[in-house]
Amino acid sequence: MIKVAVLDDHNMVLKGIESMLEDVENIGITATYNLGKQLLGEIEAEVPDVLLLDINLPDVNGIDICKTLIKKYPDLAILALSNYSETGFIKNMLRNGAKGYLLKNTGKAELIRAIETVCGGKQYLPLEIKDILLNDSIGNSTTSFIPKLTRREKEVLSLIVKEHTTQEISEKLFISPKTVESHRNNLTQKLGVRNTAGLVRVALEKGLLG
Repeated sequence: MIKVAVLDDHNMVLKGIESMLEDVENIGITATYNLGKQLLGEIEAEVPDVLLLDINLPDVNGIDICKTLIKKYPDLAILALSNYSETGFIKNMLRNGAKGYLLKNTGKAELIRAIETVCGGKQYLPLEIKDILLNDSIGNSTTSFIPKLTRREKEVLSLIVKEHTTQEISEKLFISPKTVESHRNNLTQKLGVRNTAGLVRVALEKGLLG
């Protein structure tokens, strides 16, 4: 029996996955979580074979969770579960230890195939995701444009993504809070967003953090 846990902040998604897998003989859902911090605090009690991990969570960055879990549980197979098909998200998850990447509209047969594949130690990427990565590698992706950022802007952006406050960024980079805000404003203009959430989204979508 393959033990599967699911982390997603939408109950409808959790119930949908449970429904798809309830009659599959060799797969059993052992735990479901709504928040990243909840999972990090409880997963040790029963580490699953496979974790279906939502990237966009309200409390913790899904990519950071992936990195943390793989360091602590190297045998855990993580399948990213997302509405985002941008190359930045896909590459970041794979780079940080995920064994596969599924979109939330994935059907039952492919979900089962993905779980069985990553549990066996292999990577699983649906054809749609493979095509996105291929198009990006040859320059055909609509998300392959990388805005030109200065070294300091990249440093500020990296700390913003890690949820540091203006004061904390100021202290870490030895610059004034006013300068931090100036960089933040420049970043929002360059990336075409209106707020911090937009900065984080675009930084991950376009792989601006390396």
